[in-house]
Order: sequence, then C-alpha cells, then structure tokens
Amino acid sequence: MNSEQLNIEFLRVKDAAYRYAVSLLHNPTDAEDLVQDLYEKLWRRRLLLRQSGFQSLVLTSARNMALDRLRERERRRLMTDIDEAVGQSVELKELSDEVAIIKRIILGLPEREREVIHLRDVEAMEFADIAEVVGSNVAAVRMAHSRARQRVREEFSKIMNYGL
Repeated sequence: MNSEQLNIEFLRVKDAAYRYAVSLLHNPTDAEDLVQDLYEKLWRRRLLLRQSGFQSLVLTSARNMALDRLRERERRRLMTDIDEAVGQSVELKELSDEVAIIKRIILGLPEREREVIHLRDVEAMEFADIAEVVGSNVAAVRMAHSRARQRVREEFSKIMNYGL
C-alpha cells in the first residue's frame, strides 16, 4: 500500500478506531494519542499492508494497543502503591526484601532473558520494539519474556517456601 492509499484508508476507519479506543480506555485524550500512535505504526509498515482487511487490522491493532496501555496504567498504579507503601510503613520491610530477592533472581537470568524482562517489565516497551532493540523477532522475544518470568516465579517460590 502506498502512502496515498494508506491515508485514504486510514481516514475511512480512524473514527471507528477512535470510538473503539474511547470505549476501552474511557479517556478521550488517551484514545486520541492511541489513534495517532497507531497511524504512526501503520505508516512505518505501509509497504507491507494490504487494502483487504484494513479495517479489521486497524481495529484489532487499536484494541491491542488499548489493552497494553491499560496494563501499563495498572502496572504504574501498582508500582506507585508499592512505593508509597514502602515509604510509609516499617511493616512492609518484607516487601522490600522480596523486591531485592526478585532483583537478585533477575540478575541470575541469561543475558537475553534479563534484557527482555527489563525492557518489557521495567521500561514497559512493546514486544515489537523490544524485538527491534535486541535484533530478534517478536515470537522469540515473547518466548524469552515468558521463560524469564517463569524462572523468576519458580525461583522466588523456592526461596519463599525454603526450598520445599
């Protein structure tokens, strides 16, 4: 699809994508940002796009981006809650100990998994962007992230259960 075709097709479906994003995010400003980011992504990949199925591609992409943003919003809220709790209460010393344990486990991961888990969970990057950064494909990045999280979960569970 050339740039002119992309503009025509995107103008045809952008309002539907915006309304869908608002329904998911419950915030018109965030929905506008999402549609703009979506257009940018489509623009970068315009030569790979086809006109057939373009609307479903746009709406599916809008949905996925909205869900990513909702997850990120929840992650930030949880991190803020944790930071506030650690700062306010001595009783939550255990929580900071657990965070230290998790950090130590992550440092023990293989380099690729450590890099992917950092980029995804700390930097909140999308898998496609991570794949670009590490020079891999999205499926391999997702697999590395899944393995890294599974290892962290298993090691943390062993430590917390005293190896039982």
